[in-house]
Amino acid sequence: MQFKIFISLWFSFAALHANVYTVCEVEHFDVNKAKESIEAILLSEPTNTKCLLQLANIYLKQGRIAKGFEILVDAYSIDPHNVQQSAIASVLPFALKVTNLRKQASATNDKELWNKLGDGYYEMGIFNEAVQMYRNSIKVDTGQDEIRLKLAISLQKNCQTYSALEELKTILSRQPSHIYANYYLGKILTYDVKNFEEARRYFKHAKEALIAKKDEFSYLEYTNLLSDISKELKE
Repeated sequence: MQFKIFISLWFSFAALHANVYTVCEVEHFDVNKAKESIEAILLSEPTNTKCLLQLANIYLKQGRIAKGFEILVDAYSIDPHNVQQSAIASVLPFALKVTNLRKQASATNDKELWNKLGDGYYEMGIFNEAVQMYRNSIKVDTGQDEIRLKLAISLQKNCQTYSALEELKTILSRQPSHIYANYYLGKILTYDVKNFEEARRYFKHAKEALIAKKDEFSYLEYTNLLSDISKELKE
């Protein structure tokens, strides 16, 4: 029942130009034009790792992490040395791991693989991707309330407040005394929605459930959570 909160970051471009070196080296002006130029070059030069790296970097900076990782891994398969010396080499180990896991998850539709991907993206602070991975997992098994809780937190961090509330209420429809679903509902209603009266109701439920299940928690975890809930209730 206990849910350990995972922790949470991240990482222009060329002007339109016929010269490959210029397009792939200059890092300012219009990013969309740079992207179009690089993609046009890659149609005729698909193994141009310089352009692949620039394109991967554009996608990463636009928040399209999965696509950026995919292109980075493609570049690595062509020229490992060049990629390892690049400015985005620091994300290569994670990109390789995630890309491999994603291929496996897509092939098998294994909920545990989707969950690993969700956790990995969450820990990197890539909440939009974490949301998608957790949703893929829940499609396989809708009864995963702890994964639904992670989905709700990821949605909230991705500024999808009301979707997060819906997921938490889905958990409570099955487990009315779920400590963390009540707790996070209280938090979101307090700080995002500003519905203090309704938030108080969920904090009270969380406190009652926590006290009833005290033995399931370590002393530190129990006292910290109880203290925070009591503070929210102004008790």
